[in-house]
Amino acid sequence: MANQLHSTTDEKKLHCEDIQAMKTRLGCLSNKSDSCSDFSEFLPPAQERSTRYLKLSTDEVTRWADSFDALLSNKYGLAAFRTFLKTEFSDENIEFWLACEDYKKIRSPAKMMSKANKIYKEFIDVHAPREVNIDHRTREETKQRLLEPTPNSLNEVQAKVYSLMEKDSYPRFIRAKRLKACVGGFLQRQDLSSLCKYRKPRLTLEECLMWKESFEKLLSSKHGLYAFRAFLVSEFSEENIAFYLACEDYKSTKSASKMPSKAKRIYEEFIGSEAPREVNIDYETRDITQANLKSPTASCFDMAQYRIYILMEKDCYPRFLRSAAYRNLVNQLTLKSARQEARSKKAIAARPPLEDEKPK
Repeated sequence: MANQLHSTTDEKKLHCEDIQAMKTRLGCLSNKSDSCSDFSEFLPPAQERSTRYLKLSTDEVTRWADSFDALLSNKYGLAAFRTFLKTEFSDENIEFWLACEDYKKIRSPAKMMSKANKIYKEFIDVHAPREVNIDHRTREETKQRLLEPTPNSLNEVQAKVYSLMEKDSYPRFIRAKRLKACVGGFLQRQDLSSLCKYRKPRLTLEECLMWKESFEKLLSSKHGLYAFRAFLVSEFSEENIAFYLACEDYKSTKSASKMPSKAKRIYEEFIGSEAPREVNIDYETRDITQANLKSPTASCFDMAQYRIYILMEKDCYPRFLRSAAYRNLVNQLTLKSARQEARSKKAIAARPPLEDEKPK
């Protein structure tokens, strides 16, 4: 009886501890849910952000949405994904996957045995502190393989965890608003500020202000197109401008033999039902475009391209002009222009008068 009472007391104590731990965990989660500062650790170090060759580019971030493999193969993409999972208290899967990657590089049998045991105890065992979500059969088969470990002993379980992340965690990561806010703001500041510093010929205040006159003038400006793309990438919504530019490139195709393959590639990337960068067009336009591809001509995407152009003109273009990044760019160029004018006036004032300017 005494033992039973002691056992009951211990169980109540553990239950209370579990409840307290859960409250703490939920409290941390609620504190983090509205902050994009959670993602600051995967951004390039401050000293790297001001260098000419930025360590995190819009092209890199765009490729994160291409595939899960593209995300993991990028240093900052992997770091961002790990940080995202930490904010959701579900980082055991990616940590297990990375541990398996390290394990496969081991050549020493003794070290392999030690690493295998460590991974099993931390991630696979039913009492593992960071247990990954795998079925009973996979767990038992992995346990047997690790009795005599080889570089491939964890391949099956690693593949299952990879598939789980690809189908569940990866889509949530791509849709994460906090991620978009943090990375998007960083990319806008970096890409638009680079227009003033690194791209040649240098952007002028007059050209920047001209972008307000019309969407057509924005796109016809080399710097304007770059800034607009950077803005859309920062919002993770650059598929429209990418499609528009792909259509422009397609229409410039001279070889009739290359046209069908190019048309098919554009359709599969932007219009098809499973397109990775699907654009927002109506069913009628989609069907007409699909029919045009049976005998592709230079104008087969014209209707779809026009629809996307109007969509960007009415929606994306006004948001770009209202964005803090564009306003900051105008302010930056205004200050630069004022400084140049002041230096010019100072130089003129300091210049000795010419002969015909001297008082007689």
